[in-house]
Amino acid sequence: MLEHVEHIATARRPTFLVWAIVAGVGVGLGVILLLIPAAYVFGALLAAVFAGAFLHNPFWGAMTFVAFYYIRPIDYIPALGMLRLPLFIASVSATGLVVRHLLSRERLVEGWLVKLFIAWWAVMWLSVPLATWRGNALSHAMDFAKTVAMIWVIYMAMRTPRQLTFAVRMHAWMALWLAGATIYSYKTGQVVTSGELQRAGVGSGMLGDPNDTAAYLLMLFPLSYYLFFLDPKKWLKAVYASAMALSLMAVVLTGSRGGFLGFVFLLFILWLQSRRKVLGLFVGLAVFSALWFTAPSAYRERITGITRYQEDESAMARVYLRQAAIQMFKHNPLVGVGIGNFSDFQSQYGGTVGSRTAHNMYLLVLGELGALGFLVFMAILFRGLRESRQLAGSDVWLFRALGMGAFVGILDLMVTGYFLSITYYPYQYALVACVARAASRGDEEKGDWS
Repeated sequence: MLEHVEHIATARRPTFLVWAIVAGVGVGLGVILLLIPAAYVFGALLAAVFAGAFLHNPFWGAMTFVAFYYIRPIDYIPALGMLRLPLFIASVSATGLVVRHLLSRERLVEGWLVKLFIAWWAVMWLSVPLATWRGNALSHAMDFAKTVAMIWVIYMAMRTPRQLTFAVRMHAWMALWLAGATIYSYKTGQVVTSGELQRAGVGSGMLGDPNDTAAYLLMLFPLSYYLFFLDPKKWLKAVYASAMALSLMAVVLTGSRGGFLGFVFLLFILWLQSRRKVLGLFVGLAVFSALWFTAPSAYRERITGITRYQEDESAMARVYLRQAAIQMFKHNPLVGVGIGNFSDFQSQYGGTVGSRTAHNMYLLVLGELGALGFLVFMAILFRGLRESRQLAGSDVWLFRALGMGAFVGILDLMVTGYFLSITYYPYQYALVACVARAASRGDEEKGDWS
């Protein structure tokens, strides 16, 4: 009898302790809510939850980072900008991955993409002492750390077929979101005016330029295209079809001339890759005609004006900006004028009045990071193309869709990038990270990926 009573008393102690902790936490939160605005308390609790999740599984931190850049919540809630959420996600996820690798005694750095990205970041730091404005170059090099960290996390944390499958599919889902958000911005009057043409794709921060928006819509289009035909999940075909249709509409609404050239190049590459050339030719012409003749007349006038660029003030300004980038390279051929310094100093090298970017991703990196930065940058793109091409010949549907989609998408981005300053955005590198990881895992237990 005495033993039974002692057992009951022992069982009650933990229960009492749990309720005491709950009561203490409740009282503490109540006091905090009386002293601090509820929004800050909720934000801190939410940050703690996400921090715990990302520390436990860095892969989900990497995917959240990619989704954050595509969904662009700062465009809808500008106050989020002061929280620097991308830096928070990158630092927490990277910390979790470092701890995991140290505990398991795994290598912290592996893979060609991670090594090239670290080398590129090293060039950015190398450019700081010789930069025209050292403080600005230092700030940009430090800010790029979050992109380096997340490319590292994406590559190193993506370990299973399920994770890679999710990452690839998520890029198509982000294409649907980006296209829908672009069309929505046009319908709600969030536009910029070029002559008589109203252009969509304007935001408060990331991808706030219609031309950049068009470039990334086109980059993701081939992935949705090949996933539509190869993904065994039938219900996802509606997602991929919607992403493709809305993306083409959104590209037109951006009014981007570089986007138009990228669109034409995209149709040409997809036609070259098709097995039924005659049918592909008719489908391509039908798609082009439908978009061209349903587009606003101001859009067609803007596009046809490409051949008269000498009469276009904006087009001629880009000519001077590109010449300024070349002069920057000549001034310091090894590491350029420093990352982030083009806009502030281009006028001193024969550019235009005011702060303007290079409108050419190749010349931008050449002017800011010199020959060293340019060589590493091109090595990342060409190695990504090569491994994408190799994956495209795989028998595994995921590898084939990713390989063909990334090959066409990156190739198209390299064309549109000639007219845009998209060098330092993370979008293309996240896609290349998926390719690099798939290529590194392709020969390991191949049956698990099919």
